[in-house]
Amino acid sequence: MKRLLYILFMLSTLHGAAQSPVVRAHFEPSQNIMVGQPVKLIVSVFVPNYFTGSPDFPEFEMENAVVVMPQDRPENSNTQIGDAKYFGITQTYVVYPQQAGDFHLPIIKLSVPYAKTPPQTTKAQVTVPTLSFHADVPSAARGLAYFLPTTQLTITEKWSPSLKKVQAGDTIERTVTITASKMQAMLIPPLQLGAPDGLRIYSSEPIVHDQKTPRGDFIYGQRVETAKYYVEKAGAYTLPSIELQWWNLNTHRLATASLPSISFQAAANPALTAELPPPQPNEQTTQTPKKKTSIHWRRIALVSLQAILCLAVIYFFYQMVRAMRPRADAAWKKRQQSEAAFFRRLVHAAKKGDALLSYTYLLQWFARVYPGQSVSDIVNLRAQPNLQAQISDLTDFLYAQIGSRQWTGRTFVKELEHFRMTNVLRKTRARRHDGSLVELNPYS
Repeated sequence: MKRLLYILFMLSTLHGAAQSPVVRAHFEPSQNIMVGQPVKLIVSVFVPNYFTGSPDFPEFEMENAVVVMPQDRPENSNTQIGDAKYFGITQTYVVYPQQAGDFHLPIIKLSVPYAKTPPQTTKAQVTVPTLSFHADVPSAARGLAYFLPTTQLTITEKWSPSLKKVQAGDTIERTVTITASKMQAMLIPPLQLGAPDGLRIYSSEPIVHDQKTPRGDFIYGQRVETAKYYVEKAGAYTLPSIELQWWNLNTHRLATASLPSISFQAAANPALTAELPPPQPNEQTTQTPKKKTSIHWRRIALVSLQAILCLAVIYFFYQMVRAMRPRADAAWKKRQQSEAAFFRRLVHAAKKGDALLSYTYLLQWFARVYPGQSVSDIVNLRAQPNLQAQISDLTDFLYAQIGSRQWTGRTFVKELEHFRMTNVLRKTRARRHDGSLVELNPYS
C-alpha cells in the first residue's frame, strides 16, 4: 500500500512539473573569450499550452562587465519536453567583459504569463540557470592600459580651416575619428590631445555612435573627438603623433593605428588686439554712499492681499478637484474594463502587427464578452469561418515551427469588426430598442 501511494505521489509530482514553465540559458561563445569581446547570453522560456503575454526579461548587472539589453523582437519556437509540446520565447543579451577574470551570472527571475488552465492566465516565477565564463587578455597585450579586440581599427583626422595659412589669433578645429569593427563605441578609449606652448586647446565632448544590423548585431563603433586650438602668438608649431594599439582578432597579434605628427607655421597678425584687462572700479563711485531706499508699505500690503486671494482660489479649486477625483477614477476604471476598451486594445495591437499582444488581448476580449466560456467553444460555435481561419493563422504564426509565413493583422481586424457588429453590438442594441431589462451578461 505504501509503495502504491509513493508511485501515485511521484506521478502527480511529474505531472505538476510538466505543467510548469521551463527556462534554459547558455553563453555564445562559452570558451576562449577575450576582454572586450561580445558574449551572447541566450535565454529561452518554454510553457505548456500557450503564452498569454510576453515574459518579463529584466535588466541586470555583472561586475566588471557591460550588459546590453535585448534589442530585437523575441523569437518564437516550440519543443518537445517529455510527452508534452511546449511553446517558447527567446531573448538575447550581450555581455562585454571589461577586464580579465571569471564572470558569474547573477540571480535572474522572470515573470511568465501563460495559460496553465486555458483560458485563465497564470503568472509563474522562474529563475535563469546560474552560468559563468572566463575572459582573458593575451600575454602580448597584458602591459597595455586598455585592450581593444577587433578585426579592424582605423583612425583619421580633419582640420578646418587648412593649416597652410594660419595667423596669430586664429582658431583651428581638429576632428579625429576612430572606427572599430564589431565593437561598441563606448569601449574605445579617449585620446590625449596635447598642445605646445603658444597654443590653447579647448576639447569638446566626444561623440560615440554604434552602427548595427536590423537584428541588433554590431557592424562598427565610432568615436569622434573634436578640439579647437587657439593660436596665441606667431611661430612654428609641431603637434605630436597619435598612436592607438589594438588586438587583431584575425592575426592574433598587436597592431597599431596612428596619425603622423603635424607641423605648421603661424604668421604674425598686426591686426590682433590683445585681450583687454577687466575694468577697474571707479574710486569715487566706490566711496559714494548708497541712497537709502524707502519702503512702500501700501504697495507691500496690496501685493500681500493679492497673494492671499490667489492662494484662497487655488485652495478652493484643489478641494473641488480632490472631492471629484474618486468619482472620476471610478468612471475611468469602468471605461477601461468595458467591452469597447478591450476591443480597442485588441485592434490597436493587430494593426501594429504585434501577434503575441494581439493574441493576449483576443483572449481578454473573449473573456469579457463571453465569461465562463472556453476559447475553443467561442471560436467553434460563434465565429464565422473567415474569423476561425484568421485565429488559426495567428496561433500558427506564434507557436508553429520556425519558418511559418508572415502574419499581418489587417484581415484579422476586418473579420473581428464584422464579428463584433453581428454578434455583440447588434444584440445589445436590439435589447435596448425592445425596452427589456439589460441582463447581467448581455453578450451570452
